[in-house]
Amino acid sequence: MLFEKLNEKYIEDAVKIAQAQYNRERKYIEALYEKDYKVVLTDLLTEIFKGNYGVVALEKGKLLGYLSFWASINGHFGNVKGSFSPLFANGYIGEDRGRLASLLFQHASKEMIKEEILSYGICAYSHDAEVMTSLSMNGFGIRCSDAIRNVDTSLNIQVNKEYSYEEIHYSEASCLLSLKNSLVRHLIKSPTYFPNKEFSEEEFISMCNRRKSRFFVVRDKSNIIGYFEITNDGETFISEEPDVLNICGAYLKEDYRGKNICQSLLFFVLETLKKDGIKRLGVDCETINPTALRFWNKYFDPYTYSFVRRLDERILE
Repeated sequence: MLFEKLNEKYIEDAVKIAQAQYNRERKYIEALYEKDYKVVLTDLLTEIFKGNYGVVALEKGKLLGYLSFWASINGHFGNVKGSFSPLFANGYIGEDRGRLASLLFQHASKEMIKEEILSYGICAYSHDAEVMTSLSMNGFGIRCSDAIRNVDTSLNIQVNKEYSYEEIHYSEASCLLSLKNSLVRHLIKSPTYFPNKEFSEEEFISMCNRRKSRFFVVRDKSNIIGYFEITNDGETFISEEPDVLNICGAYLKEDYRGKNICQSLLFFVLETLKKDGIKRLGVDCETINPTALRFWNKYFDPYTYSFVRRLDERILE
């Protein structure tokens, strides 16, 4: 087996591998459609291969796999340089795909560490046991997940009608500042330890105007006690489909938890999106946040896990 730098001449075969991996995951996830992503994957792989962060694996001239990363980012999961390999950016075929995944990381990181890149993230399909096991054995841990559901699929819950549910325009979302900052504080605490800072009113309004998100809220009388934020953009090429919207933030005041309120708000969201012609709803969440993980996994099907590994910076000494 030979390992070479990324080269555009391998893109056509890399696209075939990426499509095959999507097709495999589709067997497990109802909301993943039968679709040819050749054009999308070609564009994405062409762009990331130009960065030349990563390697391909060849046997007798045939492409067996590839592992590519975006250019390095300072402060990626800490105070070191890091890089990320999105869902489309790594692929593996052959009889021992787990070993291949291990070897690709070995050869890619050998070159990338020369640029002092010490933090690595790799996104894999959630039912790809071979690759996930290989990454785990190579010192990676799961940090986050993308999940999806069909909007038309019944939620099968009892709606809590003691509270009211509505959508508000992003221009009115400044009323959610305290809830947004409560979410920030929650994620800073154990066991998530997600470093962040609270928003000023000006910062929050600016972010809302930039994102143009949809906000769905739940009220106890006139008091807003929780919200979902939903955007057009997602974290994978699948979540960028025009019939998909994505939850990117959610919070409910602690005193109101355990009363089926978040489930009821989700029911309201799904009914609203159904009327709008939206077919699928996605969510990306930190798996290291057990509160979020327990909730989302009840109502959404995870189709990716993102694995991270940080090398000890003393290796550069």
